[in-house]
Amino acid sequence: MRAIATDILRNHIIGRPVLVGTTSVDNSEKLSGRLRAELVRRLLQVQLMRQAWFEVNKKEEDGRLYKEIEPLYRPLDDIDPGYLRQFAKPLNASINPEEPDNLVKLLHVLRLGSEYAPRLKAVIQAGVPHSVLNARKHTEESQIIAGAGAFGAVTIATNMAGRGVDIKLGGEVAEEVTIAVSRVLKRAGYDDPYDMRPEEQRQALIKLSPADYGIYEAEVQLFLQYFDDMEQVRLLGGLHVVGSERHEARRIDNQLRGRAARQGDPGSSRFYLSLEDDLMRLFGGQQVNDVMQRFKLDDDLPLENRIVSNIIEGSQHRVEGSNFDMRKHLLEYDDVLNAQRARIYGQRDKVFSKENLHEDVFEFLKAESENRVPLAMQDDEGPWKLLAWLEQIQPTIIMTDGELFPSYTFRLLLDELDQRNLRGTILSLVNRALQAEHEHHLRAIQNGIETSEAALEAQIEEREDLVDTFLEGLADSEEQRRPQEILEELSGLVHLPIRLNNDQLRALVNAPASLEDPIKEQIVAQISAVFINRQVTGLAMRLGEPLTLKEDLSRLDWADAARRLNELAEELFAKRYETLAGEKGQLARELDAMLARPEAQKQDESTAIRILNTLPLARRQVGFDNKTHRAQTQEFARFHYSYLAAQLLTGRDAAWVQADVLEHLENALEALEETWGNVQFAHRAQNASSLADFGPAADVLGADLRNAALSELTEEQRETLKAELGTRHLTEIFRSVLLKAISEQWVDYLTRVEAVRVSIGLEAYGQRDPLVQYKTKASDMFQSLLRDIRSAVVSNMYLYRPRQAAAQVTETPVEVVAKVRPQVEDQSSKSGRKRHKKR
Repeated sequence: MRAIATDILRNHIIGRPVLVGTTSVDNSEKLSGRLRAELVRRLLQVQLMRQAWFEVNKKEEDGRLYKEIEPLYRPLDDIDPGYLRQFAKPLNASINPEEPDNLVKLLHVLRLGSEYAPRLKAVIQAGVPHSVLNARKHTEESQIIAGAGAFGAVTIATNMAGRGVDIKLGGEVAEEVTIAVSRVLKRAGYDDPYDMRPEEQRQALIKLSPADYGIYEAEVQLFLQYFDDMEQVRLLGGLHVVGSERHEARRIDNQLRGRAARQGDPGSSRFYLSLEDDLMRLFGGQQVNDVMQRFKLDDDLPLENRIVSNIIEGSQHRVEGSNFDMRKHLLEYDDVLNAQRARIYGQRDKVFSKENLHEDVFEFLKAESENRVPLAMQDDEGPWKLLAWLEQIQPTIIMTDGELFPSYTFRLLLDELDQRNLRGTILSLVNRALQAEHEHHLRAIQNGIETSEAALEAQIEEREDLVDTFLEGLADSEEQRRPQEILEELSGLVHLPIRLNNDQLRALVNAPASLEDPIKEQIVAQISAVFINRQVTGLAMRLGEPLTLKEDLSRLDWADAARRLNELAEELFAKRYETLAGEKGQLARELDAMLARPEAQKQDESTAIRILNTLPLARRQVGFDNKTHRAQTQEFARFHYSYLAAQLLTGRDAAWVQADVLEHLENALEALEETWGNVQFAHRAQNASSLADFGPAADVLGADLRNAALSELTEEQRETLKAELGTRHLTEIFRSVLLKAISEQWVDYLTRVEAVRVSIGLEAYGQRDPLVQYKTKASDMFQSLLRDIRSAVVSNMYLYRPRQAAAQVTETPVEVVAKVRPQVEDQSSKSGRKRHKKR
């Protein structure tokens, strides 16, 4: 810091502008404090004492370290004038820097001529005037930079290396001064002084007499003085740049150097580096320190040696290499996501630009079926999950003529029907569906009981081990505790409420081992009750209605409860089958009622689909709304066809099923395309005066017919136009579905992959390369992303339907529950009387 302050002091005295670059606001403020009058005076006093010691002891300042003057190298804030006076007494010297003899000595120390004595004295008295440019003074940035090149200017700037401005030697001329000069020249007869260059204006002013300046004499003198100062600054060497420390990157140092000697101007730069700076402390500073200790060099002597410069440059090389490796490593992480981003965005661009997306969507269907069908055919429970999924993604499609295109499940059922005996085959099909569902539920209940039994035994064994450990520890403990406190601790340990009578509580303290069996019996009973209640709840959910049990199964042991649950399930399902199925069952009566309706006289596939879709549905009353005085009903399904359809597929080859599913889904796309084509044609035909009003779809009929009237088209041409309209509209639907799926899944993926990137560094603890692990996980996640996008597209592509209020897939379901009697009749009557009074 002393060397920097001395360099600034010398250049300021001769009038050369100085720009000091610092790396932080704190450093800039610290350096600014060193240029105050008090610390400048103390710095010069220390220099005087040091020079006096060399003169008295007849020593030459050759860089060697002398212990006698080491106290002078303490921080300036720690050196007070009293100590300097004591140091000066043996030397018969004065510490007053303003004395004529001391001024001469200081000029010699600063390597200055005697003509600079007045400026040196002014600095001693007032310090070095300077400007500080940092984040605290960002509003004054332009003014500070404008004056940084003026005669004698000192500017301390933070991160000046990155400020893309040129500092003009001599400073900037105020706009008011240039306007005044132009007015003087205009009055002197110059045609357009505003377009004259500054040097031309100067030469013109020199030719004028002072009387021509008029009221602008002061501004003219400032303008002329500006050029004198600029020439003086050039003669002194231009802008001098001082670097307070070396940056880790040589590029930043070079940028700071580049502030001087711009565009052919003279200039110079000098950098200072302390052994305490981060660069030297971390990289190579010990080598320089060893050199100074070995040769016993004076700390006040600036080292300007090629060895030191090479050490500094080598340190910067190492830091730059380390930073490069870090950035390269981070870039490799980014490259993983960038490659995935390029692929996703490429797919989005393709979706935006491609005219027909049917092939792409069908590839999604094919890949999804190839993934699901083989797994479903290998499932021990049968392929009913596959059929449920197909029913979800492609429900029955309503055509424009009222006809229905069935789902895949209904397609399998329709193959079992005989149109000549529709009632008999439908009734047989429904009975088989009920039987298949009951068999499935009974197997599922039995499997659930077996699975729960294994979990029950594990839970009981775990808690019994806890009880054994607790009682053994209690027997070995000598601590006196209340029985209730011990019981609460035991209950919290096994997460069950344990209840003991008074005698058992006393035994818990005196003979805890005697309570092992009673406690374990309670644990077995309570855990068994929990598992039994879960099975009862599951049975009620499968039946779709609450159970009314004559006995409490939770009081039985597990074996008896499991046997009773199986018996109860068989009884309930048999009763349900008896109620619904058979020639005189509820479903038969509902079927007869449906077939008796006029719209069911046409016994075709659409009629069969409506009947099959309506028979499972029913409504039941779940409450009564006191405000509307209406019963609240809920629609529910009494049975499902998926289990029967799964039986129809059992034994089939997976390849055959896959091909059949794909063929059906492709036909569904064609049906949907036909439906949309008819809807779009009917909608546009209402306001179309010619074929051109149908837009680009009309091009399919050729350019010759674009202006033809709609009535002139043949039936074949109409069908062609409808097909084109359907294809285009369905493509827009696919485009919307694809873009939505890609956008939603991609945003979610970015969140998840960023979480992986944050946590992947922990893989290093397992001796695994985090980057390799990140690439592997990101690749797996990206493949999962593509599968999720495909699944989302397939799940939504069939769900876009035209609005058709007239056509319905189902008939009105029947009510199967008796009406609930209103329980608030008094409130209703009171409400009526109040309204009567208001009238």
